[in-house]
Amino acid sequence: MTPDDHASDSHASDTHRPEPGGGRSGVPAGSAPRGLPVLMILAVSLAVLGLVSLAAILVSAFLGWTVWPGFVLASYFFLPVAFLLMAALVVKAALGRRRS
Repeated sequence: MTPDDHASDSHASDTHRPEPGGGRSGVPAGSAPRGLPVLMILAVSLAVLGLVSLAAILVSAFLGWTVWPGFVLASYFFLPVAFLLMAALVVKAALGRRRS
């Protein structure tokens, strides 16, 4: 066996292997929507900020301190907006699956 024969054998083993699950990932490579991760990060960060402000309200009420109105406003606005953003993401994903 010559070195050339060995090199040609290694190229034969480099054939394309299908992806697990039949090779279909649901979203073709390079066509992921650009705004989707931004909306996810925004929704999660608003939810976290709303929950932290709600926890601050509960802790300050438990300790008998005065509740800062910024925590109240944050929990009033951030949690519902985060819920609506997450619901919109779920609807968008469902519509995307229905079309494919």
